[in-house]
Order: sequence, then structure tokens, then C-alpha cells
Amino acid sequence: MPEAASRNPRRILRHLAMSALAGLLAGTVAAGVLMMLDIGSIGTMVARSTAPLLAAATVLAPFALTGMAAGAAIGLLPYLRKFRR
Repeated sequence: MPEAASRNPRRILRHLAMSALAGLLAGTVAAGVLMMLDIGSIGTMVARSTAPLLAAATVLAPFALTGMAAGAAIGLLPYLRKFRR
């Protein structure tokens, strides 16, 4: 991987950032679907909360961060496989 980074670091960082952004979006959508479909009564608990925005953020944040980490890891896989040899 150091050879690729020395050749064009901006391209690799842009690819990594786009992968992380896609994972962030996927995690946010997954949490939103859980709340909208009321799976596990998550939507009901958020709606009945005294601070629904804080409750929604508490549900969305872990999903978004996990999705972002997974997206970044998946984005690195082609580079790791290519430069493993």
C-alpha cells in the first residue's frame, strides 16, 4: 500500500472518503428504516420520548458510525488485495 499512496495519495484518500460516506449513508438508512417500520418498538420509543430528536440521534449515531467504519474497511479491500504480494 505505501507504493500506491506515494504515487497518488489524493486518489486513495478520495476513494476512502467516498467509501466511508457510502457506509455512513447506509447506516443512517438502516436506522431510519428500523424506526419507520417500528422494529423492536424503536420508533414508538423515540416518538414517545420527551426529547425525540435526542432519542433519534442516539439511535442513528451508532448505526451511522458503524456503517462508516464498514464502508471504509470495504473501500480498503481492493488496495490491500492488490498490494499484498
